[in-house]
Amino acid sequence: MPVVLLCHFDGTNGSTTFTDVSPSVHVLTAGTTSVTTSNPKFGTGSLASTGSLLSVGAPNSDFNFGSGQFTVECFGLFTSAPSGAQILVGQFQGASNLGWDFGTNAGSLLFFYSTTGADSPSVGAAFSPTLNTWYHLAVDRDASNVLRVYVNGAVITSSTVSATLFASTLSVAIGNDGNTTRRFPGQIDEIRISKGIAQYGGPFTPPTGPFTSAAATQARAMVLA
Repeated sequence: MPVVLLCHFDGTNGSTTFTDVSPSVHVLTAGTTSVTTSNPKFGTGSLASTGSLLSVGAPNSDFNFGSGQFTVECFGLFTSAPSGAQILVGQFQGASNLGWDFGTNAGSLLFFYSTTGADSPSVGAAFSPTLNTWYHLAVDRDASNVLRVYVNGAVITSSTVSATLFASTLSVAIGNDGNTTRRFPGQIDEIRISKGIAQYGGPFTPPTGPFTSAAATQARAMVLA
């Protein structure tokens, strides 16, 4: 199965128990991060990003995308305007052993990646979210090495990125990154990470229900036909 992380963030208000329902069944460890039942996108809850991070356990190799296809996606709701670097999900910490980060910085939605473990080029474009509104936010790279960043199914920017991404051994973090100074300013729901497949590869209609472990490319083809 190409889906290596799938989190619905359902549960009771204030719960710090989170489950990965992908075939990888990663162990998720919460700091002060918890479930909120206030205004989830789907289901009974979403992740309240409160300053700490939700750490994704081994195998970290699930998130080493190398030179292949991948998709990182979730729903995000901003309760305050983004400022500086604020991360939805990522694998950056310190100045070395860097993998990738997906989030906002200086008024843009960006995908940061590393090819050496120390560099951090990015692909992104301007993004000014309306507060307290859910957005489907995604990035994927297809078989032609085209990397696209999406908001609600629309491509806001794309670039050819043929580089091999650095195989970081860092844990993936949700709602922040390993630096713990880049908290996402709001709520996160329905994170799905896919390795070896670009779930969309072009404009699409955002999901209208919780993610599954299935590929979305067939649904996209039907939408665009």
